[in-house]
Amino acid sequence: MIIMADELTQTETESKNDFHRLVREFFPYPEFRPFQLKAIKFAFDIIKNGNVGLLSSPCGTGKSISVLTAFLMAKESDSSVGKLLALTRTRNQLEIYCRELQSIKKHCGTSFVASVFKSKKELCPHIIENPKLKNLSYRDFLYYCKGLKEGAFEKTCKYYDGTYSNWKPSWHAFNVVNKIKEIGPLMPEEVYEICQSQELCPYEVTKILTRHADIVIGNYNYILVDAIRGSILGKAGLRTKDINCVFDEAHSLPYYAAGIFSDELSSISIRRASKEVKDFGLDDYGFLDALYNMAVEFGKTVYKNYGLDVEHVIDTDKLANTLSKSLKIETGKLKEFVSELLEKGEYIRQKRAEVGKNPVSYLSRCASFLLNWIKLSGSAYVRYVKVELDREGRRHVRLGIKCLDPSVAASVINELRSAILMSGTLWHANYYIDVLGIDRKRCRNMELPSPFPPENRLILVDKAVTTQFEKRNETQWRRIAEHLTQIIKQINGRVAVYFPSYEIMRQIAKTAEFDSPLVVEEKGTKILDVLRFLKTNRECVVFGVARGKISEGVDMSTEGRSMLSSVVIVGLPYPKRTELQEALYKFFREKFGDKALEYANDIPCLNALAQSAGRLLRSPEDKGVIVIMDGRAAGRLRLKLPKEWREEMKPHMRIESILSRIEDFYSTF
Repeated sequence: MIIMADELTQTETESKNDFHRLVREFFPYPEFRPFQLKAIKFAFDIIKNGNVGLLSSPCGTGKSISVLTAFLMAKESDSSVGKLLALTRTRNQLEIYCRELQSIKKHCGTSFVASVFKSKKELCPHIIENPKLKNLSYRDFLYYCKGLKEGAFEKTCKYYDGTYSNWKPSWHAFNVVNKIKEIGPLMPEEVYEICQSQELCPYEVTKILTRHADIVIGNYNYILVDAIRGSILGKAGLRTKDINCVFDEAHSLPYYAAGIFSDELSSISIRRASKEVKDFGLDDYGFLDALYNMAVEFGKTVYKNYGLDVEHVIDTDKLANTLSKSLKIETGKLKEFVSELLEKGEYIRQKRAEVGKNPVSYLSRCASFLLNWIKLSGSAYVRYVKVELDREGRRHVRLGIKCLDPSVAASVINELRSAILMSGTLWHANYYIDVLGIDRKRCRNMELPSPFPPENRLILVDKAVTTQFEKRNETQWRRIAEHLTQIIKQINGRVAVYFPSYEIMRQIAKTAEFDSPLVVEEKGTKILDVLRFLKTNRECVVFGVARGKISEGVDMSTEGRSMLSSVVIVGLPYPKRTELQEALYKFFREKFGDKALEYANDIPCLNALAQSAGRLLRSPEDKGVIVIMDGRAAGRLRLKLPKEWREEMKPHMRIESILSRIEDFYSTF
C-alpha cells in the first residue's frame, strides 16, 4: 500500500498529539526541565518497542520521573507492556522513585500498585527486638533468617508464621496487602510500621505485594543474581521476558555485575574458624590449620615481593593442590570434603543461636569461600593473595576471587522485555554494550547535553602537575600540594578534592596546609558525617578518593542547591597498576581485541572523573569550578570527553593563570 505525503503527515501529527496527551496525563509537574521531553520520548519508545536503551542524561534532567512517566504512558497505550522493575544502588535513589510515584498518583489519581524493597535485614522486626543482630553481616543474617523460619533454633519466627498459612499468604496478610494496595505507593518504612504492628513480616508482605504490583523497586541483585531473581520475581509469577527494567546509575553496572561473583577471605576468619571448631568439640581433620598455614606462606611471599595492599595473582589450582596434599586426599575429593565442613559450620551457627549468641559461623564462611574457589572456573575468574594492615598495624592475609567478566551476571538483560540503562555519565555506549554482553541489535542510544547554563561552570586543567606513575616523586607531591593550597584559598568556599588512591591522598595531605577545616576520607568514613561537616562549615575542604564512597552516588546538596563551590580532581583516576588489572586487560584483549586498553583503562578513568565532577552542579542556579590537576587531561584523553567538556576546558601551565581564571569567573556573579 502506498501512503501519500499528506496522509503520512496526518498520521505523524496524530501520533505526536497522542504522545503529548499521555505525557500531560501522567507527568505530575507544571513544567519540564531542559531536554526532559526528549528523555521521556526515548524511554517511551524503548519500552513500547521492547528495545534496550542507553540514556546518558546529566544531573538535573529528572531521569527518574521521566522513565516512570514513560512506563505508565506505554502501559496506558498497550496493556500487554508488562511490569516495570526499577533498580537502584542506593537508599536515596530508592526514595526518589517512591516520592515520584506518590506525586504521579496525587496528580492523576491513576490506580497502580508499587512494591518497594529494602534489604531483608533492614525490614526485619527482630533487628529492633534483638540489637545483637545489628552487627551480623548480611550473609550471616540470611542464614539466621532461614534457620529461624525452619525452626532450626528451637523457635520459629512469629512474623513469618503470621504471614503464611500452609505456605500460602494468610488471610490476615491478604487483608494487609489489600490495604497497602489501596493507600500506596508507600515507603518501605511505612510498610514496616503497618506490618510490625500486625505481627507480619514486612519483607514477605512486600514479596506478596509484588505479585500484584505494576512497578517494583529494588536493587540490582533482583535481576543480576539468579537465586534472588527466582525468590522475588519467580515466586511472584513474573517472567523475565515480561519485565521492563530500568538500571539507575548504570555507569557502575559493569563493576557491580563482576563483583557479584567476586569474594575475599581473611586469615582472621580462618583463625576464628579454628577457635570455633575447638570450642564446639568438632573435628576438621586439620583442614583449617592447613588453610591458615598455606595463606600465611603465600602472604609472606607476596609481602616480600610486592608489599602491602597489592594483589598477587596465583594459579587457580595452587591452593586446591596444596590443601589436598596437606590433607592427604585426592584433589577431586576436596569439594566433597569442604561441603561436609559447611554442614558442620551450620551446626555451629545453630548452637550459638540456641544459647542467645549471634548466629555466626566462621567455619561456614571459610567453607563457602573454598567451594566458590573450587567451583568458579574459566578465564573469567582469577585468584589472588594480598597482605593488608588492620587498625592496630598488624598484617593479615587475604585470599581473593575476582570475576573479570560482567556479562556472566549482566547478560540476563537480553532476556528482558525491555531495559533502560541510564546515568548522568553513560558516555561510551559501545563499552557498556560489549562488556555487559548486550545484544547490539536491540540497542538504542541517546546522549543529552547538560541542562545547566555553560557560563555557570568553569573547567580548568593544571598542566604543570601529574600523578603519572613514572613521574611520581617528592618534588611532584610538593608542587601539587602548593598548587592545591593556592586554588582552595582562591575558591573561598566548600571544596571537594578527589585523588586516584588513598596513597596519593595521604602524600598530599602530609604537605598541604589550609586555613579552612579539613576532613580526610578513610575506609571507615560515614557519608552522613561528611554531609554534616559540609553543612556546618561554609568554608572547608573534603579529601576523598575517586570511585570511593563520597565521590559517587552521594548528593552534596541541601534544599536542591549544591553545597560545593568547587571540585578539584588531583591526577587522573586510572585503575591502579596491579596484576589484577593486567589480568583484566588480557581478558578484554582476548574478548574485544584492540578495544582492550580503552575498556580496561580509559573508560573506567573517565567514569571516575565524571562522577567526581558530578558532585558540583545539582541545579540550574548552581555555579562552580572544576579543576583537573593533571596535564594528561589536556592530551589524548581529552578526545574521549563529551563535546561540551572539550569546548569548555581551559588548560594552563602556570598556576597564576588558573588563579586569575577563577577570580574572573566569580567576579561575573
